[in-house]
Amino acid sequence: MMRQVSVDEPLLRVGNTLGEACVWDARTQRLYFVDIDQRKIFTYEPSSGIYGYQVFERKISSIAVMEDGTGLVAAIEAGFAYVDFSSLPFPPTGKPSSMRLIIDTNISFTDREQRFNEATVDPAGRFLGGTMGFNIGDSDSKLYALTVMPDGRHQTTLMLKGIGCSNGMAWSLDHQTMYFTDSWVKEIYAFDYDLKRGTMSNRRSFHTFSDPYGYPDGMCMDTEGGIWSACWSAGKVIRIAPQGKVDVVIDFPTAWHMTCCIFGAGPDLKDLYVTSANSAYTGSDLDSPDRHDGGSLFVVRGLGYRGLERNKFRGASARD
Repeated sequence: MMRQVSVDEPLLRVGNTLGEACVWDARTQRLYFVDIDQRKIFTYEPSSGIYGYQVFERKISSIAVMEDGTGLVAAIEAGFAYVDFSSLPFPPTGKPSSMRLIIDTNISFTDREQRFNEATVDPAGRFLGGTMGFNIGDSDSKLYALTVMPDGRHQTTLMLKGIGCSNGMAWSLDHQTMYFTDSWVKEIYAFDYDLKRGTMSNRRSFHTFSDPYGYPDGMCMDTEGGIWSACWSAGKVIRIAPQGKVDVVIDFPTAWHMTCCIFGAGPDLKDLYVTSANSAYTGSDLDSPDRHDGGSLFVVRGLGYRGLERNKFRGASARD
């Protein structure tokens, strides 16, 4: 039986244009997320209720926590960068801060690729970042893996091509299956994943999106192997059971473009945080004039599931 939940009040009305990339850091008990178009990284601390942001010189599409605890690794417009935690102060300042670019990589964009979009860390500590095209129907984007060599050099490896819009990624509990979202074809794929070599093979469909679930965007996983996928142009987040069937639907009647989700808050990771984009971001026809909270941060409590903490990047220190 499908369970339905409704959340009509945001946690924080932060006015994001394109909120994205929420990640929970269990060590600091803080949530980090971005506004891609406004070039911001936000920090939210549930225990105190305070939040802040910092503005950077480049668009940041995705972030992950560093294993050494120094900061974040980020996918930016056409590459990767490090952001030290000291660059993310409280309270909001709006003052430009700095990021350290990772320049010793072999990424070259084509004129069919717009920018990096989604990125996350695999269970072995690789930072996987995928690009996106300009228009629905494009299929020239790629997925790369960023690693750090023993001599400190950064290396990028091409993992997948023929993508429209790279989005949510996750791994099964045994790490043998990788889930990868291509938003523009409304598909979450499953791949056999060789964790030691970092390779993907045997692509097959895991879940195809259709009305009323819009386009699949960012995702996270729970401890039972369920996938939680944010639904762009639908105002929903859905849970897809390991067998590929939707068994939970969360409706956000005051927002429309849900972009990413992550479990956090406390040691049990029971609260689901959800980012969103401004409801008029793409000029989509909205099904209700009441969707005025696009760009806000939401939280869903009492779901009865526990989340899996995201993997951390085993790279060079953000302070190197």
